Amino acid sequence: MEAEMQAFVDSLRHNLTAEDVVNLEACMDCKMCGEACAWYLVTGDEKLHPTYKTGFIRQIYRRYMTLEGQIGGALGLVPTPTLADLKEHMQYFWACTACGRCTLACPSGISIRRIVRLARAAYADSGLSYANPTIRSIIENTDRHRHSFGLTAAQVLGRVGLFLRNEGLEAPVNVQNAEFLFVCPAAGNTKIPDYGIKLIKILNAAGVSYTISPYVIDTGTEIDHIAVHHKLSKQMLEDWEQEADRLGVQKILLVECGCDTRTLYAEASETLGRPFRYPIVSVDALMLDLIKQGRLPVEKTHLKVTLHDPCYATRLSGLGDLFRELLNLVTDNFIEMTPNREYNYCCNGGAGGMRLPENTATRRKISVLKANQIRATGADFVTSPCVVCTLSLEDTCQTYQLSPSGDRMALVLFEVVYAAMEPALAKLGELDRMRVPAVLRNCDQEFFIAHSVEGQMMRLMQQPDFPELLDWLEQDDIVKRFSKDHPQVYDDIRALREMVMNCENCD
Repeated sequence: MEAEMQAFVDSLRHNLTAEDVVNLEACMDCKMCGEACAWYLVTGDEKLHPTYKTGFIRQIYRRYMTLEGQIGGALGLVPTPTLADLKEHMQYFWACTACGRCTLACPSGISIRRIVRLARAAYADSGLSYANPTIRSIIENTDRHRHSFGLTAAQVLGRVGLFLRNEGLEAPVNVQNAEFLFVCPAAGNTKIPDYGIKLIKILNAAGVSYTISPYVIDTGTEIDHIAVHHKLSKQMLEDWEQEADRLGVQKILLVECGCDTRTLYAEASETLGRPFRYPIVSVDALMLDLIKQGRLPVEKTHLKVTLHDPCYATRLSGLGDLFRELLNLVTDNFIEMTPNREYNYCCNGGAGGMRLPENTATRRKISVLKANQIRATGADFVTSPCVVCTLSLEDTCQTYQLSPSGDRMALVLFEVVYAAMEPALAKLGELDRMRVPAVLRNCDQEFFIAHSVEGQMMRLMQQPDFPELLDWLEQDDIVKRFSKDHPQVYDDIRALREMVMNCENCD
């Protein structure tokens, strides 16, 4: 047996549970799961059918991991999957979002997404998934930078700091004994940090005790759900816990990501071999409580909005009713799409659907189901609590021209909450509540500089590579997008550059 095949089989043997074996053996090959899979329903491609993936793993299991298979294989009576077969099948395990909808149609209740995860982990353990450049970059970036897109802490904090400075806002960094540790997923601080400023405003306005870490800049979503690299996933989870220990926080604030919800509610225990050591609070649950407690004033918006249920947060983690309760508190024009909750169609973006460019054409084709769902509601906006869902939904809205003006139609759920909060604060004459977080109010100048994003920017300015950071910011696409509503952001970059040059001249 080739080394890669041996490593693949060893990975399956190590990770398979008794329940997984039952799942593999229980399949009747009735193919009913395909009737729930958007990727198969739209394309009719048998290689995108859920059983194409599960059937292949079952072949490997029976041939290499059962006594009858080992004997039968040696006698030529049982098919023997080869390394070439592994390589040929690999792409199809990522032409799937592991959304779990197929299980709803399975008469045996088989978790096909679990088998997909087992296969992805085996491809990682055997090194075969490194042949895919995107998966390889996620693994290498996570290993080297602890950020799946390869951003450095200076880039993440520098860009956020630039946006906060431009709007006269602050966020807390490295504060001891705050209630929450706020860690943003890589997709959030890479793709939507300009939109994410609204979440900072919400937390500040409500007086939430939270802190950002200057060291943990990614949640590990992509290494857990795209690469399914258990070793690095474990390290990322342990990084969270160690940073929470160091800062003395009470809880972890889970923001903007359905996949992270599933990780911390379920997968973390398997990865760590024990429960995650800190209580997890979804930012949507937090916002709901803040509104109910009167700490976050809102005035219902008239936005005509429909909700996309993230598969990993609703179907796989049971938070669908929470999202609706929150929406009904902040808008008077919420329209359900059909089907919804656990039966909703996947956005086709998460767990690699959108991240792998080779999926783009197929993903857009099958997203006609999601486009039709949104169109049928007549809503002006579609919202989701997950950043990746929102990015995928916006791509779908643009692809199928759902917004006549071409304007942005997909909103992260906290943006809808913000649309209800801002006028309520304005009516109270309390817009300034958004500017400074609770843990930085009424503190002395020394503490403020030590623990604010502005202070973090000052420390970055003292680094020799700060001019390179400014060059990167000047060319960054997200900064360009931010500049459309905040053209003065480039004045801020020039001012920072001049400050550095003046300091150099002083030396």
